[in-house]
Amino acid sequence: MRRLTRDDLTTRLWMMRSDPQASLELHNAFIRQHPSDPHGYYGRHQVLMVLGHKERALEDLNKAISIEPNATRLEDRGAVLRELGRHREALDDFDKAEALDPEDWKHGFGPLLRADCHAHLGNVEAAVADCAVLHDEYAVPGVFGFPSGGKQVLIAEIRRRAAARKA
Repeated sequence: MRRLTRDDLTTRLWMMRSDPQASLELHNAFIRQHPSDPHGYYGRHQVLMVLGHKERALEDLNKAISIEPNATRLEDRGAVLRELGRHREALDDFDKAEALDPEDWKHGFGPLLRADCHAHLGNVEAAVADCAVLHDEYAVPGVFGFPSGGKQVLIAEIRRRAAARKA
């Protein structure tokens, strides 16, 4: 087999959804060839999430972060921890991601996902404070278990989730 490059992973990203098993094999081969490159582990975590292997995805994120931490990887690990119901741990990663890149943080899913973690822990004020940083035109197309809608719809949902935890 020829030596794989990061470009091979990028150009074949489409395989993750259309043929996740082939994408997994590609990432496994890349990791065998480049065991100290965080991109292989990061990409494989995405494939593993598509395949529903959340714990294994978390292991790959841990490896990628141990090699080269960055805000994206920390935010993604927080998202996986959230999926696993490990909300307190997720909050730590979201906080670290925001600290590494506070400007970019405001424009992604991080504040909403952290708000959801706070809501699941019954911290209404912290949850709403995270939603407050979202720009007024912010909208979600119904991902991460949220309804489709804009900022106000999301704030209402976060409040509902937090109230349900307190009840």
